[in-house]
Formats: sequence, structure tokens, C-alpha cells
Amino acid sequence: MRARKRWFGAASAAAAALTVGALLAPAASALPGGDPTWAEVQHAKHDAAAKAAEVKRIEGVLASLESTAAALGAAAIKAEAAYQAAETQVKAAQKALASLQQQAAAAEAKATAARRTAGSVATQLYRSGDPTLSVWLSGTHSGSLLYRLGALSQIGDSSAALLRQAVADERTATALGDQAKAQAVIRDRLAATARHLSDRAKAAQAAADRQVAATRARTATLQAQLRSLQATSSALQASYAAAQAAKAAAAAAGNGGGADESLGSASAGPGSLSPAGAQSYAQGRMAAYGWDSSQFDCLVRLWNIESGWEWDAYNTSSGAYGIPQALPGDKMASAGGDWRTSSATQIDWGLGYIQGRYGSPCGALSFETSHVPYWY
Repeated sequence: MRARKRWFGAASAAAAALTVGALLAPAASALPGGDPTWAEVQHAKHDAAAKAAEVKRIEGVLASLESTAAALGAAAIKAEAAYQAAETQVKAAQKALASLQQQAAAAEAKATAARRTAGSVATQLYRSGDPTLSVWLSGTHSGSLLYRLGALSQIGDSSAALLRQAVADERTATALGDQAKAQAVIRDRLAATARHLSDRAKAAQAAADRQVAATRARTATLQAQLRSLQATSSALQASYAAAQAAKAAAAAAGNGGGADESLGSASAGPGSLSPAGAQSYAQGRMAAYGWDSSQFDCLVRLWNIESGWEWDAYNTSSGAYGIPQALPGDKMASAGGDWRTSSATQIDWGLGYIQGRYGSPCGALSFETSHVPYWY
């Protein structure tokens, strides 16, 4: 059997008019009054299929967003590592700064001590009446340590050495202080970079998480609507099948059950079973194909969609016929010459077709419901 369109009649036009807004509207859960028509069954199936397609699309968007969020999460981890590395640099810079500040303080203390020692030497020279002391005390810049060092070049070796050390210590203290200031600038710059890296990564991760949460909520809403539509569709199919079975039974008993909605023109024969009888026969044939009861449930749903289990169901659009909706119908002649009226012959052919093409009824049902309009 080749790929083909299923019969929709007026339902196809109504389904084509669906909009995205209608897809997002809550699904009706109550069945319409009275027995449902075949068109109503098909319309409900189309609604469910359209909602399933929307759910699938949104789930794809969600998967993409989750992938993006994962990538951003990885980026956040890298940024956090960069932040930690920057923090390590900041700590190293702070340690270097503290060391320089300590060295500067020590140099300043040493310079102060040297000045005091030089002053003590000068006092001793004065008391001993050393004539070179006037050089130490004279001059308009006598308060300058450098000036005093020059002035005392004539003083004894011991005094000059002390003052030279004092000047050197003072210069060392000044240089270390300058280095400490430069190191503080480096530390502050590294700290600002680290904070920027961390804040940017966290903001990107938070934005991705918000998108994922919003899309998950939307997906959950659509899935709930899909379940409601599927329940309505299944209920309509079951109600339709039951109504057709009751009509067929009434007609067979001569009670004037009224004309059914099947579109075939063949007269019923000895093998023409009601939908319930056809399902019972199909259930008995499952073991021959190695299928269990779960596969039978899929088969019931599949042929509820296709024909409502009516042996004379006829698709005016495509020409498909019978319970399995063979296209063309005479393909079923390979299973028996009574294919037009025998539910068993149609079922045997249909089960063979399903096994050969899809492997199982559940495989066929999965393929069927993945297309709008349905076909298998």
C-alpha cells in the first residue's frame, strides 16, 4: 500500500482554518450531543494532530534553549575560573603591595634612625669643639639632609658614612612608597576585571534559565491541551464505533437500525462482522504474528482512525476500502476472494501489511499519528 491521503470530507476544510490562537485555546472535553458523525471524528483527530505538531515544535525550541543554557552554563564556569584566576592575581598584588609597604616603612624607620645617629654625632663633635661643625649647622638649607651631607664631606669618615646611609635609606623609602602606589593601581584594575567577568557570566546564565523556565511552562500547557484533545478524539472514535455497531446489529436483526455512514456499496455477506466482532477476530490473530495485548490496543486505535472497524468503509477521496483501508481495495484479494465483504479476509490482509511495512501495530500507529492528515 502506498502513501495516500485519508478521507476527511468537510473536516479537512475546517481543520485548514485552524490558527495558532486556536491551537493555544483550551480543548473541549465534552462530547457533542447524540452519536458523533464520521466528520466529527476526523475533525477531533485533526485537532489532536495539530496540537501534537505544536507541542513537538515547542519541545524542539525547548531543546534548543536547554542546549543554549548548557553552553552558557559552561561559559559561566569558565568565567568563574577566570574570575578565580583574577582573584589570585589580586591577592598576589595585594601581598606584593603589603610587602612594599612594609619595606617602605622599614626604610623610613632606618632613615629616621640614621638621622638621629648623625645628630648624636654632631652633638658629640660640638661638645668636643670640632671646627667643622660650623659647616654642619650653617647655610640657608641647613635643614636639608642632602645639604648637610655635602657640608659634612669634611667631617670624619665615621660621621660622613652615617649621613650617607641616612640619605640612602630615605631614598629607598621614597622609591618603595612609589612602587607600593603603582602596585595598588594594578591590584584595583585586576579586581575590577574579575568582578566584570563574574557578573557578565552570571547575567547570561540567569537570562538563559529564565527562557528555559518560560518555555517549559508553555510546553506543559500545550501538553495538557494535547491530552485533553486526544481524550476527546478517543471518546468520539469509541462512541462512533459503538453507534455503528448498534446500527449494524439492528439492521441484521431486521429492526430498521437506519442507514449507516459507511461509504461502501457492497452487500453484507456471511463474513461481514460488526466492529466489535471484527476486533474480537483480530485479537485472536495477534499471537500468529508474535504480538501481545499492548499491540492489540494500538491496532484498535489505528483502525478506529482508519475505518471505525467497518468492513465497507470507503474513502471517496482516495478510493481506499475496508477495515485496513487498502488502496486500492482489490489488493486484499491476495488474502481471499471475499475481500469486499469479509471482515476476516480484510483483517488478515491488513495484519500482513502492517507486519511487512511497520513491524507491529504500534509502529504503524506511531507513523499514522505523526502526519496531518493521518495515513499509514
